[in-house]
Amino acid sequence: MKNIPLLIGTIVGTLLLIVGVAFFFSSTQSTPETETQVVDAAMLAADARHPYGPEDAAVTIVEFSDFQCPSCRAASPLVKQVMNEYPEDVRVIYRHFPLGSFPYSQLAAQASEIAGENDLFWEYHDLLFQNQAEWSALRSEGAVRDIFVTYAGELGIDTEQFQEKIQSNEYQDEVLADRALGNSLNITGTPTLFVNGQRLSAPNQLPSLVEAIVNAEAEAPETSSEEELEATESAENAEPAQEEGAAQL
Repeated sequence: MKNIPLLIGTIVGTLLLIVGVAFFFSSTQSTPETETQVVDAAMLAADARHPYGPEDAAVTIVEFSDFQCPSCRAASPLVKQVMNEYPEDVRVIYRHFPLGSFPYSQLAAQASEIAGENDLFWEYHDLLFQNQAEWSALRSEGAVRDIFVTYAGELGIDTEQFQEKIQSNEYQDEVLADRALGNSLNITGTPTLFVNGQRLSAPNQLPSLVEAIVNAEAEAPETSSEEELEATESAENAEPAQEEGAAQL
């Protein structure tokens, strides 16, 4: 009986410890509501190599993407949709963000830059996504280079020059510069889209957001960035669809 007070004290102490630990973890592991990331739109668009659409467009979309990423291929029609629906109001800038989980994404990015020399970046961009399953299934980098040369020939690009350039890794630095920009923005997966400097949570928000901005611009040409932010937040009603991985060296 002499040990009853000690036993009661031990039980009470244990309960207090459990409650304290539970409170600690509930307070430290709770995740605050994620805020929309807003960055300098001019910085995102700086030194854009292959912009599509007018420079004074109401909507500028900056897409960080990987040609070998299935999620990027799935998102591409959404970007094309707004490009076609609003040719005078939308400008699109493509940024390379090759993921380490895809072995040929860096090479594909460089190939698209070579096509860009011939003002055929977007046509080559479309071919890479349309044929993604074909070239992604190849077993060697040499075979991938050969098929990339074939795609260039389909667009009327000089295949000998293309072959020389893709073997020399001529555009490696440009691709790495895009990736470095993405890293500075804490991008970890693709596709990642920014609309007028505001980051989307999911690509399927793009059509409704672009429509909202274009309509607001038509009604009030001096739409504020605060109103555009509200439009972005109202469009965030879906989970992001991204491929994640370490950026490829």
